[in-house]
Amino acid sequence: MTFYSEGFFGYGDPGNYIPYGLDYFIPILILIGCSVLVILKRRQIRTWPGEGRLRFVLGFIIIIVEMSYFWRLLYVGLDNSGDTSLLTRLPIQLCEWGAICSAFMVMSLNDTLFGINYFNTFIGAGIALLVPQTVISSCGPAYYRYYQFWLEHALPIFVTVYAMAVHGKRPRYRDLWISFGCLCLLGIPATIANMTIPEADYLYFKMSIPFIPESYPVRAVIYAILILTLFHVLYFAWVLFERIYQKKRKT
Repeated sequence: MTFYSEGFFGYGDPGNYIPYGLDYFIPILILIGCSVLVILKRRQIRTWPGEGRLRFVLGFIIIIVEMSYFWRLLYVGLDNSGDTSLLTRLPIQLCEWGAICSAFMVMSLNDTLFGINYFNTFIGAGIALLVPQTVISSCGPAYYRYYQFWLEHALPIFVTVYAMAVHGKRPRYRDLWISFGCLCLLGIPATIANMTIPEADYLYFKMSIPFIPESYPVRAVIYAILILTLFHVLYFAWVLFERIYQKKRKT
């Protein structure tokens, strides 16, 4: 097997990835298993002398995984045509920024970075993991892109759980608005790129979605309302969980 564009680092035929089969559930189960293990062993991990180094290793892996996405594109191109122009793959997508944020968050344990990561990761990476076939339809387990996709989206979720379980990090309501503000700022270069670069679709503003108008400004408003709603659901779900947990601890 060659490791060039037609091999491990390349692309398969459309439909190469089969959604919601073993190729889907195995990574999900690994993520859940690792998260549960960290929760159960949180006290031992917190007092382990190598805990700080472990966090730096996790952050470093996330950065390398994210960078490897672009290295691969430069190596094999955007598709089987071999086009290596990256104008439609600039790092201004939510999941890419979420991965970068999660890497620095787990290394620094900064409260603001944690809050931003909590909302953006669980929403952005969570949605991506629910429908991976929209991104990796031509890359099953025989291709590097399959593994890069799962690591890029699962590791930020894992380190968020890690920070919460091991170091007691908690989302604050103000973090919700900081996260939303950062996402709005990200929308500025995304909009400029979508308007000036043919075939660019950053933040999925141009994706055909049922019941959502094609008008760009209207879409932006709808997306903003939807994201704010999801952020609030995520925040109050945690508040409810925390209250139930604290109540059980007192009984």
